[in-house]
Amino acid sequence: MKKADFVYDIDKHEKFFYSLLPESLKRKYAGLLAMTGGYNGVTQVSEKFGIHKHTVRTGKEELIEQIVPPVGRIRQKGGGRKKKL
Repeated sequence: MKKADFVYDIDKHEKFFYSLLPESLKRKYAGLLAMTGGYNGVTQVSEKFGIHKHTVRTGKEELIEQIVPPVGRIRQKGGGRKKKL
């Protein structure tokens, strides 16, 4: 086989990689892609992954502000369904 015979579907692999990430990293990855996308980056990324524009913007802000999540936790404490009494 020649090198020219290998063709990668980058969009397909990118969506697969995105699906493997936890929520916080998905948001930051989407923000990073939006930063590289220029003027319409947020809209392009939100349509590509099927997520809301606000999520992409939040990811961009977290990258810009370098917000570091607490070690060992993915979600904030107190989230989720409340226990029945």
